[in-house]
Amino acid sequence: MFGNPFPSLPLPVRPAFHAAVAAGAMACALAYADTATPVPVAESYDALVRRARTGDTTPVLDYLRQKRLDRADAARLVADWIDIAGWARLDQEVVDVYRRHGASLTLPVSTLASVARAHRNLRQWDDALALYARALARSPDDAELRMGEIHVLADAGRDADARTKAEALVAETPMVARRRLALAYVHTAARRFHAALAEASRARSLAPDDAEVQMAYADALQSAGLPVQAQALVDAQPALMGAAQQRRLQADIGAEMVRLSFAPVRSESERFAVADKALAFYEQVFARWSADPQAVRDLQRMRIDRIGALTVRSRMDTAVAEYEALRRDGVPVPDYALRWVAGAYLYLRQAQAARLLYAELLERSQADPSVSSGDASGLFYSLVESEAMDAAVSLADGTQKAFAATPAGRAVWASAAMEAAQAHSFSDDTPEAQLRLERMVQQAPGHLGARIALAGVYRGRAWPRRAEQELKLVEAMEPRALSLELQQGFTAMDLQEWKQADALADDVLERYPENLQVQRLDRARRVFRMPELRVSGYRGLSSSPNPSTGNGDYGTDTVLYSAPVQDDWRLFAGFGFGSGDFREGRGVHRSYRAGGEWRVRDNTVEGEISTHNFGYGQRTGLRLEGRHDLSDQWQISGAAERLSRDTPLRALRSDITADSVTAALRWRANERRDWNVSVGGLDYSDGNRRLSVGVAGRERIYTRYGVYADLVMELSHSRNSRPGGPYFAPESDVFLLPTLDVAHVLYRHYQLEWRQRLQLGVGAYAQRGYGVGEVATLGYGQRLRVNDTLEMGLSFSITRRPYDGVDERILRTAFDLLYRF
Repeated sequence: MFGNPFPSLPLPVRPAFHAAVAAGAMACALAYADTATPVPVAESYDALVRRARTGDTTPVLDYLRQKRLDRADAARLVADWIDIAGWARLDQEVVDVYRRHGASLTLPVSTLASVARAHRNLRQWDDALALYARALARSPDDAELRMGEIHVLADAGRDADARTKAEALVAETPMVARRRLALAYVHTAARRFHAALAEASRARSLAPDDAEVQMAYADALQSAGLPVQAQALVDAQPALMGAAQQRRLQADIGAEMVRLSFAPVRSESERFAVADKALAFYEQVFARWSADPQAVRDLQRMRIDRIGALTVRSRMDTAVAEYEALRRDGVPVPDYALRWVAGAYLYLRQAQAARLLYAELLERSQADPSVSSGDASGLFYSLVESEAMDAAVSLADGTQKAFAATPAGRAVWASAAMEAAQAHSFSDDTPEAQLRLERMVQQAPGHLGARIALAGVYRGRAWPRRAEQELKLVEAMEPRALSLELQQGFTAMDLQEWKQADALADDVLERYPENLQVQRLDRARRVFRMPELRVSGYRGLSSSPNPSTGNGDYGTDTVLYSAPVQDDWRLFAGFGFGSGDFREGRGVHRSYRAGGEWRVRDNTVEGEISTHNFGYGQRTGLRLEGRHDLSDQWQISGAAERLSRDTPLRALRSDITADSVTAALRWRANERRDWNVSVGGLDYSDGNRRLSVGVAGRERIYTRYGVYADLVMELSHSRNSRPGGPYFAPESDVFLLPTLDVAHVLYRHYQLEWRQRLQLGVGAYAQRGYGVGEVATLGYGQRLRVNDTLEMGLSFSITRRPYDGVDERILRTAFDLLYRF
């Protein structure tokens, strides 16, 4: 890089040799004679040499290849041959000529240097050093030879020797620019780029008009990561670099802009300024060089680097398309760019493609925790999004342990530990995730990421208020952190704090519109603002009439909710239909209703007015229902209804109506444990009053990602003041039914989920006057959630239980649909 590797021919060719030229066309070729071109005899050897000095080396080299070397002038001819072949950059020919003819001759020192340079160009370091040693033995003070030896030592990776010799050379004569360039070369070879730049800068101050020094300074700027400054120097002196090197410099400028586009900025408004500048720069360069066949490699490099700027601007489709085009062209893509591509695949929800890339990257980066931590994190999230939860948990736990075992890994241990905790949360092992994150928060109270992740686990455990308290602590330290505002936004949605959720979503959407989690929060509130349609229905499949539901019974219920009005209100309207055959005849019930729902923090209230027709004219009904959250665990609710929906169809068939009042207390410890105590009364128009008390609960007994088993308990007692009417109304009864409820996810891909459910219960029913009978139920259903706006379910059940001492079998199918639009 530094110095002139092709010095002039050291000695003039003597006139006494001209006679040999005139007789020399009788060529006996040595090597290369098969390609030689005959040399005109009339042209003197001196003339051939002069042509060689102007760059036309072929005639004299052809002559020398054909010349028979006499012993008397062999040394001079071999020296000329070597030097001129060196000018022509025919390094292999230089080495071959020296080995065949020059090794046994006493050649000039400058010729030995030419051979040494040829060996160096061929990366034959030991041979080059041996020749420099021979030359220096004859001329130990020759600075050019010493610099040549230093260059070879640096090229060979013998940095200590090269640096010692270079520093000694500079110390002897500090004011000689080229000696400082030799030291700069040593620093560059050892990748001490800033030290090299310092030496090149000193050399430039010593010889500001020296073209070689200026060229070396431009190279040093480029190597030190200052391509813009190097370009400014080249713009002022275009001759400093050839076209190829200028293309490489332009590629460096683009790469520098891409690197800076990932760096933190002073203000969020400037986040994309550098990336946009880089993309505009690449557009100009591609337009200028795309037709130049010499620029193919440089363009390929810039296409690779451009992927980084595309990912910063979240143009992931374009980034992936560019990567796949490079692969089709057979262009190898370096690891740093593969990381961008893997992230782009993950962004585009192509988790399997991201998983394959991250696995390859992690395998190659294991030795460097600062790099492998990012690869492990990328692989972890790609496993999560591929639904490979067991592998994700294993990877996260293994990564945490591996990083804790080495000093280099401890720097990234905290993030690995947090991901390991989140792995358990993603795999539905929320107690373990909670335990790990709470331990992290205790050990490092200022770790904001751990606190925010812990709040997310609290939300997953149905504790939004607890999550809110945790986030308040983070807010005091970093109030506008993106991850904080995102978690606060989702928590506000859980708490029915609609205005707060809107404010947070608006803020992060304005600041980070490209962020997937921001888009998810915005999507959640947009779904909240959609109208909602709910449809449900059932059909009895039993052939024998049931005392309670009749024979051939079926029914539907449809309700349409409006989009929210002023956030807290929704209007709704709906209709229902029920039918069944009894001994008294067919019963039919049609109902229409309209009302409003009010949803605010801690409270939900719904009221409606309805009309009913069950064969005795139109009747008007009213309903008021509400619930209040006392805390994350406790909730109270109640309802009062005129013309209650719980009135049996068989009673309506006989023109008997009922009004109802209910109250309930619910305790929900977490997402795995839920118990409810209720009391209710029905006041029938025939004078009967029904009082019922019930306890219902659910306990999780088994959890593995995608498989959930709950033990559901139902215990109830009822009394009727006037039993024996035209509907099933036992004087007193007790119902007990423990049920095993198993849910299994058949398929899940992001929001798309298909699951099945099996219920098996065996219990008892005791009715005064009829003793105790066995109750058994078996149910199976499937549910499909297409996305966050559409889900539906279908189920079948068969129940065997006694009514008035007679065992009845109830076979029923049911369906439901939820659609937001």
